[in-house]
Amino acid sequence: MKIIAELCQNHLGRIENLEEMVNQAKENGAAYAKIQGLYSEEITKRPEFENPSGALYRPYDQEFARLKNLDLSVETEKWFVDYCLRKEIIPMITVFTHRGVERAKQAGFKHIKIASYDCASIPLIRKCLDFCEEIVISTGATYWKEIEKTAEMIRKNQKKNQDVALLHARTIYPTRLDNFGILRMAALSVFGFKFGLSDHTKPSEYGLMASKIAILLGASYIERHFTILDKSETRDGPISITPIELKDLSNFCELTKSAQLSSVNVQDLQSALLCDSLEPAEEELVNRSYYRGRVASIYEGKHVYSWEEAPIEE
Repeated sequence: MKIIAELCQNHLGRIENLEEMVNQAKENGAAYAKIQGLYSEEITKRPEFENPSGALYRPYDQEFARLKNLDLSVETEKWFVDYCLRKEIIPMITVFTHRGVERAKQAGFKHIKIASYDCASIPLIRKCLDFCEEIVISTGATYWKEIEKTAEMIRKNQKKNQDVALLHARTIYPTRLDNFGILRMAALSVFGFKFGLSDHTKPSEYGLMASKIAILLGASYIERHFTILDKSETRDGPISITPIELKDLSNFCELTKSAQLSSVNVQDLQSALLCDSLEPAEEELVNRSYYRGRVASIYEGKHVYSWEEAPIEE
């Protein structure tokens, strides 16, 4: 079982924070340290989210200003790969756009994460399969038929010794345990790849229970947002785990199944099993409407989205 420490924007755009996060992730049992290849210059402006009285109000100017201060450069991404390798932890990056894939390859990443909203973005995933050693794909906010199509494409394009994993997720921040749908994670095993969980539950409410239940049920990967700062200092802080919590999760992985089971609260286990639908929760679909298409690459002056084929450049 491997733990992915998702550093997200909890680094606040500061190299010193990134360095310490890598150190703490390694020291406390994570197998991977992961950053996000999210660039403010790739944010798209869409009229449907500019209306304050609309279903979802996420104005471009505010989002651009927020992300601009959190951008990491290509040079920083290269440094991150080198630093992780020196610290003997696997560097991983989430790619969101075709340009992001190109940057990741240039920086030296071999382990790629695909966010939930791109689980059905077949051109983007195929582009990653051309060079990566491992690809981990979250499946939140994705219809089962879309997962099937992606799995079929991967089987046709997967190279020898190329690792693939599908992670169950609820793209609800934070996720409630009674809307967690952990059985959907187990159902992902039908595709023949490794499976696991990207956990967005709030540690202050549920501790590490959702992640521990997933491990108990056979997850090969657990992804958790990770912070070294006070949880009030960043947007993702409330759903992030600390180095102490990461160590607790790492220690849980070392227990026997019997010991794991005895440490899991039965009522929490029952709550996690309540929602057993293979389809996204309604709340996820609201988020999908915004995040799918949130970013795009520019080719020849035109936006190209992750689900579209990118032109071949000479």
